[in-house]
Amino acid sequence: MAGILDIGTSGLLAFQNSLNTTGHNIANAETEGYSRQRTLLATRTPTLTGVGWMGSGVKVADVQRLYDDFLATQVRSTQSAASELATYASHASNIDDLLADPNIGLDPALQDFFDAVQGLADDPASMPVRQALLAETQSMVDRFHDLNRQFTSMQEQLNQELTAATTEINSLAESIARVNQSIVEAIGAAGGDDPSDLLDQREVLLKELSSKVDISVVPQDDGSWNVFIGKGQALVMGSTPATLATRPGAADVGQLDIAFTDLTGSHVITNQLSGGEIGGLLSFRQDILDPGQNRLGLIAIGIGEEMNRQHRLGVDLNGDLGTALFKPSQMQILANGNNLGAATATGTILDSGALTASDYLLEADGGGGYTLTRLADDRQWTYSSGDVVDGFSLTLSGAASAGDRFLVRPTRLGAEMLTLELNDPRRFAAAGPLRSAPAPGNGGTGSMTQPVVSDPDTLSTATNITLTFDAAGNRFDVDTDGDGVADTTLAYDPASDSGGKSFTLSGFGDPEFTVSGTPQDGDRFTIAFNRGGVGDNRNALAMAELQHVDTMLEDTSGNGTATFQETYAQLVSDVGSKTRHAEVNSKATDGLLERHEMSLSAVNGVNLDEEAANLIRYQQAYQASAQVIAVASTLFDTLLNAVRR
Repeated sequence: MAGILDIGTSGLLAFQNSLNTTGHNIANAETEGYSRQRTLLATRTPTLTGVGWMGSGVKVADVQRLYDDFLATQVRSTQSAASELATYASHASNIDDLLADPNIGLDPALQDFFDAVQGLADDPASMPVRQALLAETQSMVDRFHDLNRQFTSMQEQLNQELTAATTEINSLAESIARVNQSIVEAIGAAGGDDPSDLLDQREVLLKELSSKVDISVVPQDDGSWNVFIGKGQALVMGSTPATLATRPGAADVGQLDIAFTDLTGSHVITNQLSGGEIGGLLSFRQDILDPGQNRLGLIAIGIGEEMNRQHRLGVDLNGDLGTALFKPSQMQILANGNNLGAATATGTILDSGALTASDYLLEADGGGGYTLTRLADDRQWTYSSGDVVDGFSLTLSGAASAGDRFLVRPTRLGAEMLTLELNDPRRFAAAGPLRSAPAPGNGGTGSMTQPVVSDPDTLSTATNITLTFDAAGNRFDVDTDGDGVADTTLAYDPASDSGGKSFTLSGFGDPEFTVSGTPQDGDRFTIAFNRGGVGDNRNALAMAELQHVDTMLEDTSGNGTATFQETYAQLVSDVGSKTRHAEVNSKATDGLLERHEMSLSAVNGVNLDEEAANLIRYQQAYQASAQVIAVASTLFDTLLNAVRR
């Protein structure tokens, strides 16, 4: 009788545990990260009797956590990739919207500026036209400044997001370390049994951490998990967490680096991190934000340098040679904060048409030599002070220690520093600086085109050049200083050259002109400074033509050239392409993440219908076990009554 009672009692206890587990599953059906559990039953040790082994009931063997480590690892890995792409696409979309917007983008401002320059060419003496050009020029400058401020603001926002992300990572690392400790203690207290709810809690923390940065985990024998980031940096070792922090970059204090600190010390690991929100932010900064601001500066420098050069080749309404329209740009050169030597570096932009949008790294070898690396494609030059590379030159002074570095940014400040120098509309130099004319007494059919100059540094308001034809020598005698004596000669044979022959004089702006026809002996032509050329529009036409001239490098390798607007269009296209690519990949990765989560949910998710069926089944088994106890009680009472009789 006692055997039946024992068996019934074991059934009651076993199915009570089963009911408890089922109830626990139902109660946590909506709990994030919960893995369903089930009670595993086993037979108790049978009893040997005279007729053989007799069963002695049931016992609870284990409460099993349904979990698939492979699927969970896939979920974490895909979560990291999805977060990285979502962060990248979100920030890239902001830049894309900014640059492509027809109201706040640069292209409309460039077009309005060149339209105003063309208006000056159409009516060079009109003050309203000149006022309009002054206004449109300032508007273009303001647009460059506004766009550059947006890039700078995004740099600051990215720094803030990096700081916030590292703070969250530190919090998660501390939580994982505490849960690790709790798991180790719980396993020890239970004699080796896993604490399922604590394991679920750790899994939730790991998934959240993977959304911030790519991680890998290594299980330990005591039940704790070590967590690694980057190139093997141990973020969590058992119950000991490391920390991340942001600090001003050694190369550029305006950009934050990420430092890793553990018991061995602190070091920067920015270039070693990938995945998650951190990876998305760093990739966005490297692929879009920095190159975009550089290219915007490149366009500003190109417009400033080319317009300045051409404007200085003209004459304004006051009869003066043109001056610079825009303030010359300066290069940004940043000494690394870890430099030990006393070397300094300054830079000069020599040719805007040879500039690229890349940054450069200048590194000292300690023996007085330097290596210059173009970071866009890692091309290197052995560099000495004064060498010209990609349109700029560096002046180096002081002694450098081996490994000292300088970050060279030829175009980063271009948009910020673009400043309109001219504030008087009369000072727009629309006229050509020199004009040619035949002498009144010429008897031949010779003619000369208006000279085109190319060197503003040798232009002079005192220019007065006379070309006198010598028929016997088939040449022009050229008097460049007005003393009546030929300083040079130009060969011209009317028999073969009457269709037109081009000449270029050295100095005086290097004027280029063409002589045609058949001049008579002694016919003269003069080239003089164009004082009073109020209605002359030659230089304004040349400035307007710059809109269509390929003055900018098309890419870093120098393959091809492009106009200002084409260069900007390339920037918009490049950002748009990368944004679209990131958005497509983000959607695909989100779909993959959803599939992995569904696969994992099929293993560890709570199905309420299944749990309801289990609840009924275990309830019936519990009631049947109670009935066994009732039968045992009845049999026991019958035996007692029989003994009393």
